[in-house]
Amino acid sequence: MHEFNEDWKLSGIQRIYYNTLVTAFGGFGSENGKCIWPTGVCNTFEGDLAIKDSGNNQIHIYTLHGLHKQTFTYGSESTKCFGDIACTQEGLFLVSDGSKGIKVFSKEGNMIHLLKSPKTDWKHSYGLAVLNSNSLGVTDWTDGGKVHIVSVDWRMNAILRTNVVDGLRRPEYIAATEDEDLLVTEGQLFGKHKGGCIKIIDSERTLKKIVGPTYGKQKHFINPSGVCVDTNGNFFVADKGNNSVTLFSRDASLCAQVVSQDLEGPSGIAITKSGLLVVTDCYHHCVKMYKYKQSLHF
Repeated sequence: MHEFNEDWKLSGIQRIYYNTLVTAFGGFGSENGKCIWPTGVCNTFEGDLAIKDSGNNQIHIYTLHGLHKQTFTYGSESTKCFGDIACTQEGLFLVSDGSKGIKVFSKEGNMIHLLKSPKTDWKHSYGLAVLNSNSLGVTDWTDGGKVHIVSVDWRMNAILRTNVVDGLRRPEYIAATEDEDLLVTEGQLFGKHKGGCIKIIDSERTLKKIVGPTYGKQKHFINPSGVCVDTNGNFFVADKGNNSVTLFSRDASLCAQVVSQDLEGPSGIAITKSGLLVVTDCYHHCVKMYKYKQSLHF
């Protein structure tokens, strides 16, 4: 199903596709390539997909066609959150698991460092995003919620400095725009917090905009989770409460629910280099890829 919409022209989209599943892969299990709780996803340096499986405490590498290539273990998982995965510009994998440090793995899956500093206290690390400057954004549930923007010397795996944005409420996933604005989702834990939204923090690290809880034509976020940005600056927000993924234009003036069926607990999301939307469908134990605009070659 698709719809032509002239209003989206400046966002690089004219025809929007809804619930257009291209492929699904993974499936329940503990063997290589299978998942229990896929919660995070990122593009790798080589152009594949890295999936964080918080049920098996594993990272799976798949091709864009869903073929399993590699699996490695990242260790224990905090019960406080599921964590995320990101890839640096050098191809290193970064994994958060609710602990005080970020685990750094080589392309081959060998842990080479635990990124932490006496001056940096992310007790409950969750979402990860690598900025264009190669700095790292980390969401943290400590003291209600904050975001750490960490400048790192990746050759030495040393933290150079940290900037902290306070005043958030249970921030989960994070994404960065081309201009290094940060998009942070605020979700819920067992329905204890009402008012899930996405907060946009500008490059000066001040709050620029809040989208939600109500957006569009009386739609509501219940428990927003994953967030990502495409090459035109449009951004996507997964909602574990609504079991949906919503597309927003760069300035959030337009929105369209591009996935609204057959999801159960959508968590981490990403856009592939070929322009497909990737969704970790946590409680269906798989990863799904969707077409959301025309002129894509898969």
